[in-house]
Amino acid sequence: MRIFVAASYSSKVNYDTGEVFPEYKTWLEDLLSQIEAAGHEVICSLREDGYHINDGDPAGAFKLDTESIKHSDALLALLDDHISAGVQTEIGYALALGKKVILAHKPENKLTYINAAMVNAGMATETMLPLTAESVPSLN
Repeated sequence: MRIFVAASYSSKVNYDTGEVFPEYKTWLEDLLSQIEAAGHEVICSLREDGYHINDGDPAGAFKLDTESIKHSDALLALLDDHISAGVQTEIGYALALGKKVILAHKPENKLTYINAAMVNAGMATETMLPLTAESVPSLN
């Protein structure tokens, strides 16, 4: 399965350098590798941009994201305690295209009202972070 992984930049970037914080990069790479090891193809904008915020061409970055979502089978949204406008936009776009949407979060971070509504309406599924060997197959 080809999975677009939607992950927030906003609270994970050193805005002086444009670089994603090293600990977040390591955490995300470990997660992406785990999904790939289960046989999935992963597309992640953070990785595609070299873990550097793309301030030079935000329209180009947005177009790349929407094209990547269009050509994916599913979207895995990594949610935390900071709402990301970008991740929420990607979720809405994937839903509009009829893609499978999986909302992943840590147990201590409850889903926001709208994300919980998506799950309750059967339009998205929910899974807990960290992903485990048992939970990765559920991405299918």
